[in-house]
Amino acid sequence: MTPETQAWSEHWQRTLVGSIDLHAEDPVASALREQWARHLHRLKACEQIVDVGSGPAILARLVERLGWSIQAPQAWWCLDQAQLGQAWQHALPSGVRIREQTPFQLAQPEQGPVDALVSNFGLEYLDLQALAQALPRWLKPQAQLRAVLHAKDSVIDAASTEHIADLQLALQELQLPQRAQALAQAMATAPLDSMARMMHGVEVRDAYNEAVDRLKQVMEARGRASAVLMDLLRGITNSLRDVGRIGAKEPIQRIQSQASAYQAELSRLRQMQASALDEKKAQAWRDTLGAAVPGGRPLTLSPVECHLGRVAWNLSSAD
Repeated sequence: MTPETQAWSEHWQRTLVGSIDLHAEDPVASALREQWARHLHRLKACEQIVDVGSGPAILARLVERLGWSIQAPQAWWCLDQAQLGQAWQHALPSGVRIREQTPFQLAQPEQGPVDALVSNFGLEYLDLQALAQALPRWLKPQAQLRAVLHAKDSVIDAASTEHIADLQLALQELQLPQRAQALAQAMATAPLDSMARMMHGVEVRDAYNEAVDRLKQVMEARGRASAVLMDLLRGITNSLRDVGRIGAKEPIQRIQSQASAYQAELSRLRQMQASALDEKKAQAWRDTLGAAVPGGRPLTLSPVECHLGRVAWNLSSAD
């Protein structure tokens, strides 16, 4: 498993919610739900669908919320290269099938070519040429292709840029978790004598406070709080508060666990940014995949938008 895939596997061990929560009550999620709702009546006529980069059946669970519970003999094949876990799968409709740790571009369809390929922020992580070569193997003639792709300079891309900068500052430049762990150890080993206690761990305490102050200055200069920085600071603060009660071992482990989770998030955000397509690249995807779809059915490219700006690209079979 590659480091990039491992980062996603770690994410799905903690949550069934994607990086962009399709069930959230915000303009981005609403625009994405509306996009998929428009495709729904055409997809319902399909016997077999493959969902590329599915995560834990994120799109299949969305269409169930939109009113379509996919029941056998219809089949919605969820393919993902990451480990997705098992505990949640019992609640899926009978037609949803999971194939984890399965690269679409190398895999074979289990029951022959399918009627439609769908993807919600999954296709663009793949190599375009490898993807194009796989389409004739996976799709029936005149099969549908309906995908939402990350767009360069979109609302999502801008948020990712900011989150990456925040995490790089906290985790790499300032090494906040390491400073917090050193402080936790100093707090746990502080002497009982009040004067000695005051002088104990001064350097590590100052180093930690300096890092926290730097993060606060960044948020003040921006004029608003950062969700990732506030969550990181909140978790570390809560762990440090517990040192006096339970010692340093467990708080240090919690700080390390939180740091590892955010390192994985940083990896996922970097992948997201690297996969985001500007208009020229998106048009190349449209042309290349359109030529590869069996039957030569043309693809259309259009922006998905909300009042905040562009959200994504919609790449879809012409109707």
